[in-house]
Amino acid sequence: MVDTIIPTALSQYQVDQRPQDEKSNDLGQEDFLELMMAQLKHQDPFKPMENGEFLGQMAQFSTVSGIEGMQSSLEKMTGSFGANQTLQASQLIGQSVLVEDSMAHLKADTPVEGRFELASSSGSVKIDITDSSGRLVREIGMGEKSSGGHDFTWDGKDALGEQLPSGQYNIAISAASGDSFVGVSTLLSRKIDSVEFGNEGDVQLNTVDGEAITLEQVKQIRQSVVAN
Repeated sequence: MVDTIIPTALSQYQVDQRPQDEKSNDLGQEDFLELMMAQLKHQDPFKPMENGEFLGQMAQFSTVSGIEGMQSSLEKMTGSFGANQTLQASQLIGQSVLVEDSMAHLKADTPVEGRFELASSSGSVKIDITDSSGRLVREIGMGEKSSGGHDFTWDGKDALGEQLPSGQYNIAISAASGDSFVGVSTLLSRKIDSVEFGNEGDVQLNTVDGEAITLEQVKQIRQSVVAN
C-alpha cells in the first residue's frame, strides 16, 4: 500500500482521494517523485530523523529500479548468447570434435583418433585397448612424452597386426609416475552429423555414430587429428 511507505512527515499530505479499490498496490516512479517534491516543500529542519527516513526510502526505490533494469539487461544478454550458441553449433556439422571419453567407435578403414594431456613429463606413456568383453587386444607404447597435449591414432589392428572388427573399444591411457602408471584423461574424436535445438535454447549435437552430446562436452574443434 502507498500509505505504508510514506514518511511520517508526509502523513498529513494524502493527495490521492480515489476509492480504495481503484488505487494501485504498488508505488510507481511518478508517484514517488510527487511525494519527494512534497517532502522537499515541507521539510522540518528540527526533525532530522524523518528526513533521514525519507532519504533511506529514496535509496531503496533507486535500488529496486536498478534491479529491474539489470534484469532486463540480463534477459537481453541471455537472448544474444543463445543466438550466438545456435550459430556456433550449426557450423559444427560435418566437422570433428574432441570429447572426454574412453569409448572408441572403430569402423572399417577408419582409424581411431584422440588426444591426451600430461600435467608433467613422463618417461613412458602407453595406450591399452580392450574390446567389449574386456579382453586386451592391443597395447601401444608411446615412449617418453613431455608435459602438454599429444595426439594419437590407432589403426584398428590387434597386437598381431590383424584388423579388428568394427565395434566399440575402450581406450585407456596411462603415464609412468615413479614405479607405477597413472591414468590420464582421454579425448576421442567424434564427427558431428546434425544439430538439434530445444524449445528452451538447448543445443544437442548428434554424431555419425548415433551419440548425442552437448556443446559443453566439446573440448576442441578440428578438421582432423595428426599423430605426434
